[in-house]
Amino acid sequence: MQQQMVSERKNVFGVLGGMGPLASAEFLKTIYEHCLGTREQDSPVVLMYSDPTFLDRTDNLLGNDGDLLLSQLKDGLEHLRACGAARIVICCITIHHLLHRVPAELRAVVWSLPDVIFAQLAQSRRRHLLICSKGTRALGIFEQHPQWSGSRHLFVLPDDRDQDSIHDLIYQIKRKCDVRQLTPFVEELLAKYEVDSFIAGCTEMHILAKQLLAAEGEPRSYQCIDPLVCVAQALAKKSA
Repeated sequence: MQQQMVSERKNVFGVLGGMGPLASAEFLKTIYEHCLGTREQDSPVVLMYSDPTFLDRTDNLLGNDGDLLLSQLKDGLEHLRACGAARIVICCITIHHLLHRVPAELRAVVWSLPDVIFAQLAQSRRRHLLICSKGTRALGIFEQHPQWSGSRHLFVLPDDRDQDSIHDLIYQIKRKCDVRQLTPFVEELLAKYEVDSFIAGCTEMHILAKQLLAAEGEPRSYQCIDPLVCVAQALAKKSA
């Protein structure tokens, strides 16, 4: 009965999380940080399905055909749809590599994070350092996007050594480190590549980006394209 009541509501938003759990939990917090107004009853209805048993995306997709991971992805999306989610964000960018293999009726409700990033890039004239997992880089998730050719000049790609260090940083965030200790490394990368903005190309970077851009003390001299913040802002406009 309770599930039926939820499914009958309009504009129910779904989050397929757990990849990792801290990033998707922080995303849920971000949604309400942006969407809470005078009345909490006017805030969006969000269904979170957090499943940390998802196989490691980088290891699985670089090591084999990803069939087991695809099965987990379809199951998670189907679960959220059955519970009434009209639109769903998959809180992992690397797993978007499998999205074309998801049934069309499920794929149609997914709010693609790479699409969000490219939409933001279309409004930008500055170059951005791409901070993402080794899996996302090796699979060419951004390079294979339909809008890559028109936006490639806005991407700054770290060298192999720095990419390995970024991947290690992402996994430190997964293990619940103090992200404040990681901010100097990102600032050093921005200086090295002579950019003042970066793309949060991994959802773990949402946690670090919020710390980096926290409105405390002097304003930061750099910016970030964070697709999870962009989604939260879009939801806030709809609920306004």
